[in-house]
Amino acid sequence: MRIFQRFEVWLLLIAGGIAIWWSFPSAPNPAEIGPETELTTASPLQLRRCTLERDFGNARLDLEVRYKNTSPRPLSMQPPDVRLLNAAGKDVPLFILPVERPPSIESQTTGDVRLRFWLEKTDLTGPLTLEIRSQKLEIKNSTPLDLEKLENAKPKVWTSADWGL
Repeated sequence: MRIFQRFEVWLLLIAGGIAIWWSFPSAPNPAEIGPETELTTASPLQLRRCTLERDFGNARLDLEVRYKNTSPRPLSMQPPDVRLLNAAGKDVPLFILPVERPPSIESQTTGDVRLRFWLEKTDLTGPLTLEIRSQKLEIKNSTPLDLEKLENAKPKVWTSADWGL
């Protein structure tokens, strides 16, 4: 058979293989979903780390939190169950990549997850509060943060709500 000697056939086979590989879900990233361990304190919601990366006039905020899901249902970490509120009480939008699945925590377990939000300059002038199923956690205190003082595309990391430079 001479069909496999044609360039077009090989091109279609390669493109089909890539399409099949792309459609299969990938394994969860350990940075997004940590081991399911019990909390060391009484709080069901804990802040592990905040990473802020400036992108010119905006910034991406990556929050690493531990949450104890006491509900009988799994929790998908997206609105309306998960919200980041700025000083005006408005929701800060999630930063979503089409290839990533939203993190989730199974029922009756505790898990570490990474949540991503897209901040505007005005969001950093006051406090930021994370709310997960009526549990609230202060992410940033009321001290204003000047986005212009941060170097572009260089992540800045905090482990508390005090974001002083």
